[in-house]
This record gives sequence, structure tokens and C-alpha cells, in this order.
Amino acid sequence: MVDMSQALADFERARAESRVRVTTKIDRLKHAVLAPLRELGITSVEIAFDGYGDSGAVERIFSYDAENQESELPEEAVVLLEGDDTARETSMRSALEELTYAALELHHPGWENNDGAGGALEIDVAQGSFMLDCKLRYTAYDDHYDEL
Repeated sequence: MVDMSQALADFERARAESRVRVTTKIDRLKHAVLAPLRELGITSVEIAFDGYGDSGAVERIFSYDAENQESELPEEAVVLLEGDDTARETSMRSALEELTYAALELHHPGWENNDGAGGALEIDVAQGSFMLDCKLRYTAYDDHYDEL
């Protein structure tokens, strides 16, 4: 027989460990992308995502310069520190996608399921701020019973 209190405790422990792992990953990714974006003269970035029906993806990455003109995201290499303090190199685009997926995993797990969600991760490079704008979709209906 399953001990429900133990199963719940195991679930909560696994959830807490996952939260720490993903939060650490997000912090490392944020740190890795900010300096290169600043050096490239990019002042803001918007990573658009969309998904539904158990599938979702980053759709497009927009980057803007100081005049708020859209600019091409450079193929700049980014160095990411891993959990064991080893480093790996990836493209800026890959790092931004990875950051977006990690933010969605932390704040809106299952965002791509059923009616899904869409939105963007917005980065203010100058301020060093990151804002996840996630619009969750759902089907709703009103059910009325009237006695006649």
C-alpha cells in the first residue's frame, strides 16, 4: 500500500530540488548573456514563444539598439558555467532560448499543453531586468440549468 504522506513528502522534496536547479540555471544564463548584449550595443531583447496541444517553441528573438531600432541578433558566442563549475560555449540565440524555456519551466510548467500559452521574455539590458510575460489560454463555458 502506498503511504500517501510519504509520497507527498517525496513529491515536495523533488519539486523543491527542481526549483533550486532551475533557478540556479536561470541565474547563470542571465549572467552569461547580459555583458555580451551590452558590449554589442543591444539595449533590449524580446524572446517570443507560443505553444498549444502539447507542443511549444520559441518563435522569434527580437533585439533592439539604443534608438529602439530592431537589429539583427549577432552570432556571438556565450560562455555558460555549469553546475560543476565547468564552462561550455553556445550561441547567444541558444542561450536566450534556454533561458526562456527555463523561465517557463519555473513559472508556468506545462505552458504548452492543451490550449497552451504565448508571450515573451523581455530583457531590459541596460537595467539588467528580465520580465516573463506569459498569456495562458483556456477554454471556458457557462453552464446554466433552468427549471421550467
